[in-house]
Amino acid sequence: MSIKYDLEIAKMLTNIEDEKLLNFYINATIKKIEVILGYELVKGQITSLVSGLNKKYVFLPRKKIERVLNAKSGCKKLPFSFVNRKVIFDEIITTDSYVEIEYIAGYDELPENLLMFICSTIKEELSNAEGLKSYGIRGINYTFLNKIEQSDNFVRGVRDLFGVVEIWQF
Repeated sequence: MSIKYDLEIAKMLTNIEDEKLLNFYINATIKKIEVILGYELVKGQITSLVSGLNKKYVFLPRKKIERVLNAKSGCKKLPFSFVNRKVIFDEIITTDSYVEIEYIAGYDELPENLLMFICSTIKEELSNAEGLKSYGIRGINYTFLNKIEQSDNFVRGVRDLFGVVEIWQF
């Protein structure tokens, strides 16, 4: 199963009319995003083993949580509530214990901001087919990012879009 997106908008944003080629670029970029995130973007039921924080909550690793179905520690079902990626329990989940959480997350259709990011990434990749480092026209100079800088920008963009949760333990 794949994620749906508005192909006509993608054509306008990338200036690519060949639908087969554009689908290839979009799907390849989605795969790059999934590699960085460590999970697929397509909507589905997921079971995650999440470690405790010595708090009454844990954070789910994925974004776009539709609902949490079940939470248990060992064989014991845990009552819970959830807000965004945070699952809240009645008892403290210690750092040495894990909670198994079943939930539905992901996308049926790409959100507009994610499609915009993907299309701008594709356009940037294709903008320097000649391999120039820079060029200038009438006193305006443009410098292309090298592949490492492009990759760093891409990773930062994915982290910004998906709000990577980092837990600091002291």
